[in-house]
Amino acid sequence: MDQPFRPLGVVTGATSGIGAAFAEALAEEGYDLLLTGRRETLLAERSRSLEQRFGIRVEALRVELDRPQEVRRLAERLRSLEVDLLVNNAGFGVRCDFLRTPPRTWEALMDLQVRCPLELTQAVLPGMVARGRGGVVNVASEASFLPVPRNGVYAGVKAFLLRWTESLALELEGSGVTVQALCPGLTRTDFHGRLGEEGARLSRSRWIRWLTPEMVVRASLGDLKKGRAVCVPGWGSRARIALLSLLPRSLRLALLGRFFRSASGKR
Repeated sequence: MDQPFRPLGVVTGATSGIGAAFAEALAEEGYDLLLTGRRETLLAERSRSLEQRFGIRVEALRVELDRPQEVRRLAERLRSLEVDLLVNNAGFGVRCDFLRTPPRTWEALMDLQVRCPLELTQAVLPGMVARGRGGVVNVASEASFLPVPRNGVYAGVKAFLLRWTESLALELEGSGVTVQALCPGLTRTDFHGRLGEEGARLSRSRWIRWLTPEMVVRASLGDLKKGRAVCVPGWGSRARIALLSLLPRSLRLALLGRFFRSASGKR
């Protein structure tokens, strides 16, 4: 008997947080999955759980996506598959003044969040366009719209993802392929759990309504089906971005500077 057709979803950084939530949601929708991550044991456990619970096939690959040679190998693998949805989620942030950030740190950040999405997206797009269907989600951030002291390279690469995705959406109009820049605000994941006291202060801020990974993924997949090139989950984030965009630049920077000084415990 022929196996039933199932679309194939690829999720990078799938061991926890938003990536794990994407894997769960796509499995529930009946996707077979190719998942990548750095924590091999956890990735294997999650993959087995998804296979058992949803009756799908899951391939788990431990990949260091800040290493160009490993990205190239993964890109070659994706060219050999019929990928229906690619989620470029893998990433990390740096809570450090730029002058004290080791060059290898921001080089790795740019490799992971600029080079990797570019190469993987270019690997899957020809097949998607030829078939007239498919989607790519580039996980950016609310930081795409804002300067972020002590995390400026992160904000910069997320801004790149936003503008590149918007440009790509225009190039692909009428092709049947949808691309999206997903721009969540603060989300309760391992990423923000490592901020320590700074994270605790952000949790208490009246400016912030924290999201869950599930909320972020639900908003992303809903907007992807509607063909929206930019998804900002949560009314709080959308309102904050809209209000700040209306302010003169000098006032906007002054307010953001005061907010981040407060969050970091500085005066």
